[in-house]
Amino acid sequence: MKVCKFEKIKNEEEIIRIIDCIRNEHPHVVVIPTAIPLQKWLQKISASWFHHEDETSHSIINTIEEYYYTLADHLITSNKLNKDINVLIQKYCNNIHNLVEEKADLLIDKIIKAEIYRLFSHLFTYCLREQGINAKLLDTSIFMQLNLERKPDIPYIQENIRPYIEQNQDTEIFIAPLSLCQNVYGEIDFVNKKYNDYYTIILATVFNANEVLLSTEINHICANLNNQREQHSLTYAEAEQLINNGAYLLYADCITLAAHSDIAIRLIDTNDTATEKLYISSHDTKNNIKAILVQDSVTLVRFTSLNVLPDYLLMGKLLEVIGKYKIKIISMASSNVSVSMILAASRDTLRIIQRELHKYVKMTTDENMSVIHVIGSLHWKHKQIESSIIETIKDIPISLIAYGSNDHCLTISVHTTDKNKVIRLLSQQFFRQLSA
Repeated sequence: MKVCKFEKIKNEEEIIRIIDCIRNEHPHVVVIPTAIPLQKWLQKISASWFHHEDETSHSIINTIEEYYYTLADHLITSNKLNKDINVLIQKYCNNIHNLVEEKADLLIDKIIKAEIYRLFSHLFTYCLREQGINAKLLDTSIFMQLNLERKPDIPYIQENIRPYIEQNQDTEIFIAPLSLCQNVYGEIDFVNKKYNDYYTIILATVFNANEVLLSTEINHICANLNNQREQHSLTYAEAEQLINNGAYLLYADCITLAAHSDIAIRLIDTNDTATEKLYISSHDTKNNIKAILVQDSVTLVRFTSLNVLPDYLLMGKLLEVIGKYKIKIISMASSNVSVSMILAASRDTLRIIQRELHKYVKMTTDENMSVIHVIGSLHWKHKQIESSIIETIKDIPISLIAYGSNDHCLTISVHTTDKNKVIRLLSQQFFRQLSA
């Protein structure tokens, strides 16, 4: 069984592309975001409503209604289905008109947003029904609940959604609105955007899925050029270690939950649903180099000791101050007199750190840096892999190398101007060799 999640639907063409992807993938659950134009109109409704501009609010709702009618006319050609969805559009929009007549309230604002999300998911169900697929809305505002920490309450979700699944066993595809849920008090709410992938993995565990397809913006990932899964597969441990190293891939708990339930994760790009970029599972292909991930907008910071503190106390002081401001250390190298770190921090934060440490170290920074994570089976027993990586980019200045803290990643820091050249050289050396 499979669960799919898509992101950022901009226009009608992307709706068609996603429907084609659904038909090819045959998932049991599809998690759908609301179209970007609708999200923008929702923001305008909120602004005008809270400013008591009732006429503007109603005008925007009329625009939304016309937008839905246009989509329905273009996407649903069956007279009966088109008529049914138009009735549904009118019903939802009339309800929203009534809601904005109420006094402006944050809870009602969320209810309006939920109505738009549900209606867009309904549109997808009707599009799939026209393709002969028995599709149905999965109203996650009933089943998905947040706990007091505003994270999905997995035991509650499992207990409440399973009876619904049993009652609808004949449904081929459930369409779920992305991020829609209820809070611990039973009120309409929405999951924080950073938990969207986790939201999907939870649904996958509840439906006992063995695979999740996640559409996300991953243009910072470079994998093999011939699209063979064996050559861009990561284990759960490799993916988790990569996230812990500071590289953006998924919310970390996604990997933990997927590993616990043995759910394979397929990552595809938002703009290219046909190409699989990464495959994360329990299976280790043993390939030496599997993928290259890039992080931009980081800073190289070098702390040189002023010999005020012994080296062991200096290291403790540095980590204490960096921890105090919750700065992410991406990679680090040290000697007895200096420490170099790649940090993800703003200029203001770095200035504060400099003020706190000026008695102990001379601090120099180099901005516009990029970090390149080379991912694979890099255990020390695999001879010459690290030397081959360095040899491949020997003509490019390297600011910092981190290797040996785990068996899955070698991290290289270079100036952003050299980033694309490094990626090109490494891809040519390792991925084309694999293709051959």
